[in-house]
Amino acid sequence: MIVNHDVLGDPIEDVEEELFLLYSRRSGFKPPTEDPLDDIIVSDAQHGSALGLVDQRHDSVRLQFSYQDVGSSAPGPALGESKRKKRVKRTNQSSVKTVEVELAQDITGLRTRVGDTGGGVWRGSVLLAQTLLKQLHGDKSGLFNPSSLSKVCALELGAGTGLLGLILNTSFKAYTCTDLPDLVPLINKNFHLNPHLASISLKAMPLDWCTVLQCPPASRHRVFPRTIDPQPPSEESGNVDLVLAVDCVYNSALVAPLLATIDHYASPGKTWVMVVMELRDDEVVREFLTQWTGLDGWTVQPVGNERHPSLLDDRFATWMGQKKPKKETTTHGPTQTEDS
Repeated sequence: MIVNHDVLGDPIEDVEEELFLLYSRRSGFKPPTEDPLDDIIVSDAQHGSALGLVDQRHDSVRLQFSYQDVGSSAPGPALGESKRKKRVKRTNQSSVKTVEVELAQDITGLRTRVGDTGGGVWRGSVLLAQTLLKQLHGDKSGLFNPSSLSKVCALELGAGTGLLGLILNTSFKAYTCTDLPDLVPLINKNFHLNPHLASISLKAMPLDWCTVLQCPPASRHRVFPRTIDPQPPSEESGNVDLVLAVDCVYNSALVAPLLATIDHYASPGKTWVMVVMELRDDEVVREFLTQWTGLDGWTVQPVGNERHPSLLDDRFATWMGQKKPKKETTTHGPTQTEDS
């Protein structure tokens, strides 16, 4: 299974109840004495932006992530290690590993182009990268099952600087970062800046959600192929196993285009969709959740329950969604197929 179902909450049936719980926790959130970003950002950055940008002044940001690498008897490189190096059998002991990444930013675009937010590094992406990195390399009770991800094709929407792709791609069969055409050169630049992290399965491609929405549904499979693997199945079925959208929901005008794109790339009973957002305007969040849970066949569940904490702190919300198979008429939650 790709997703650990034990960490998911009940399917959302009442959007207002979900919003009440989220913003009640958000209002009671007290920032920790030590900002976790202080341990990750190693360049001279000031990350006090109310919106969540890590650095609004510099053309690049340097980050250092650490994780507990729980070894096993199976040999293989750790994150950032060359696969050409001689493999050494690991023990069951754990050790702290670090990985550095340098990210170029488009500061000019952030300052001059209205609505352009993809050219900067955002707090939510940094914290999510750190959390998933720790889970994938040691926490067996995390959101994803690490042993299953080697067969997973992931598609990230609104990838921005490409941070998550760089940190996560080696865990997946294929990882494709997408964003507006003007931002793809920035993503590719960051791939070249970090060759120790970019595997051959990592790529970037342009994808405009508004264009997807405007395209007639009958033509979308042809115009926007739902395959990101060199040997794809038929264009009708698609091979995207996981769609990620991190901090993409901040403007009500983008809700319909984003959901049209999510719905297009998700195959029923196969594709999981992960949405992470920093809680800002409650009306935008309400509109997004109402429309997403209202889509035909979709079940949306929060990450976190009474036994397992949410993925990030209370400034953020994380949901996992999946379309039930077409042959299914009723369900109490996402169908647990062999690949789910």
